[in-house]
Amino acid sequence: MKHRKTRLLGSTMFALTLSVPLALPAQADDTLRIVLEADLPSLDPSQSTATVVTDFGHMVFETLFAMDSEGRPQPQLVGDYSLSDDGLTYSFTLRDGVTFHDGAPVTTADVLASLDRFFAKDAIGKILQDRIVALEAVDDTTFTMTLDQPFGLTLDILGKYAPIVPYIYPARIIADGPASVITEPVGSGPFVYDAKETRPGSVVVLKRYEDYVPRNEPQDVLAGSHEGAVDRVELLSIPDSQTSVNALLAGEVDFISFINPDTLDQLEGGDNIEVKTRYPSGETVLLRFNSLTPPFDDVRARKAFAMVVDQEQYLAVSAARPEFGKVCKSIFTCDSPFSTDVGSEGVGTLDVEAARALVEESGYDGTPIVVLQPTDIPSLQAFALIAAQELRSIGFNVEVAASDWATLVQRRALKVPQTEGGWNLFVTTTTAENLDSPFSNLPGNTNCETSWAGWPCDDEADAIKTAFMNATDFEERKKLAADFQERIYEVMPFVPAGQYVSLSAWNKDVGNVVVGLASPFYGLTKSSAD
Repeated sequence: MKHRKTRLLGSTMFALTLSVPLALPAQADDTLRIVLEADLPSLDPSQSTATVVTDFGHMVFETLFAMDSEGRPQPQLVGDYSLSDDGLTYSFTLRDGVTFHDGAPVTTADVLASLDRFFAKDAIGKILQDRIVALEAVDDTTFTMTLDQPFGLTLDILGKYAPIVPYIYPARIIADGPASVITEPVGSGPFVYDAKETRPGSVVVLKRYEDYVPRNEPQDVLAGSHEGAVDRVELLSIPDSQTSVNALLAGEVDFISFINPDTLDQLEGGDNIEVKTRYPSGETVLLRFNSLTPPFDDVRARKAFAMVVDQEQYLAVSAARPEFGKVCKSIFTCDSPFSTDVGSEGVGTLDVEAARALVEESGYDGTPIVVLQPTDIPSLQAFALIAAQELRSIGFNVEVAASDWATLVQRRALKVPQTEGGWNLFVTTTTAENLDSPFSNLPGNTNCETSWAGWPCDDEADAIKTAFMNATDFEERKKLAADFQERIYEVMPFVPAGQYVSLSAWNKDVGNVVVGLASPFYGLTKSSAD
């Protein structure tokens, strides 16, 4: 899911004390240096829901469709398409002249292999796959998709922009099947991954793809042209937030993707610095259970913890100022069309005694539970400690497992008991657009093995989501969304812990910073590079 926090500890180059200036080589005018909120845990976008991986993916790969500023899917790799009168058969033709970074043309064979990989990796993709009767290549540039019934979200799914994204890969690099990990990130996007100059844990280097064929339409969030404006982009991992701020103020880096709230005043005092949000609808703090293993395989244990989650504590850490945060007990983004309080009565009651009683009723035996804590993301590091204290307050024996975020992401993929290296709870955040309906609500997926890490199972919630997607009337969808939230709170696969607006910072000579449902880096300009 979006995770907007994802990093490895940096290399020695960036393991600097605050008293030591950031020693970066002289920066060429045609280079953009962007400090990510974390290092990339993977170069394979199908392996991670972390936002940094998606940010990397949008630079290197492309999709068949892409979302515009109004949340509508527009053709991207697709040139022309049509839908039969009965609403069942789509015909898609790829754009002319599009090639992968290795020079090979993008063909329907690549598309079909990539869609198969996406369907196997993504719960929403699986929903579309289950409706497909036939997916066939007509020739190298045209393919058809036939459904068993009309489905209005088909193009939305093909243009899905956050995790997991249906990028189109060369068939050869995914030939070993969905379980394999891509080690050669070759796409058709505007930037090429430079393995020779990349230093894992420190910097990922991307260079302009000289043979990139952009769309004719201007960029509109993720739709339109993806053409890069600079020759080189360096995606940096600087674990210490003060070091990255010092580098930005000194002009040694151009952009900080997400700032530590503690540095807001200092950045606002910079003469050449913009500090703004790129995601105005905000983010939500999520507390995610492992529903497979004790004690949180028992819903009573999950509900007990939900009772003592104090959103104000999490907001005190995440919101740079009080006006940037709000208590929100809906599983949907507050102030969005489907937000509701239905079913949330048991969340945040702060009734410690009642929660303790429920823990005892669940049969918890005192075995230490593992809370995953990233050490390289200040807000998440603090969230994990808050959660651990709340758990202890109701009788849980808690072990905080500290690691860098990339290691945490690898560990949370394990389905083994905590005694064998598994986990019980982790904390993350997600952008509002990933929680705005039952369709998009990643932590609300309850389809077992294809669910997000935590793997909850509930046929009833899944059936409500399906009904929501089939509904055509808004009022009917609104009722189904309320039903979905009520059921999710009965199952309790996660707990929302507050909603806030995060901030980014950049030098004023950086332009085309996209504000909206997504904020890709490929279109960023630099005045000295124009």
